[in-house]
Amino acid sequence: MPTKTFFRLRDEKQESVLRAAIHEFVEHGFDHSKVETIAKNAGVATGSIYQYFEDKRELFVYCAEWGLDLFMKKIGERSNIADMDVFEYFNDSITKMELLSEERELSMFMQSISKEPDLLNDSMKAMYSSGDKYIIALLQTSINKGVVRNDIDDDLLKEFFSAVTSRFTMRWSEKYSYVFDPLSKEQNQEMKRELDQMIELLKRGIGA
Repeated sequence: MPTKTFFRLRDEKQESVLRAAIHEFVEHGFDHSKVETIAKNAGVATGSIYQYFEDKRELFVYCAEWGLDLFMKKIGERSNIADMDVFEYFNDSITKMELLSEERELSMFMQSISKEPDLLNDSMKAMYSSGDKYIIALLQTSINKGVVRNDIDDDLLKEFFSAVTSRFTMRWSEKYSYVFDPLSKEQNQEMKRELDQMIELLKRGIGA
């Protein structure tokens, strides 16, 4: 977690530091990234980075958390996510894929996390911690609308939803987003077909 000094920075400056770090991590990977280069590209002194973060590892992990928060914020700007149930959220996945294409470098960074095994566990924990608030709100809206059962333990429901979404997000990222270009008509149709099937599975389960 960044220090209080970091959070005292203007939002624009915080973003400048984090985007400079993300650029460096994407270009060179974690091991070969240089804090000095990150500081230079962010327009701050190298020593300032160590006033904001304990070390490069903490900076990397926070970039993962911040990246997820930014994606969710931008999704919220395009869709009325506060009133969505889980099925409406999935049906809006084309919008999410378009956002991944617009945020090319951030998308590349998020995908690269799996290639850093020593950082994967901490990064995923930070992302899950950040994402839980969105998941809990979606599920509560879904229960209130009567489209999700209310007789299942909240934590179990959250774990199930998290597992499904993370696996499908990984699938679609690998299948569509590595090109980072707008989806073709055929890709849109294929993704919509998979979305419909996944939603049907969520609604009915896989029992015969």
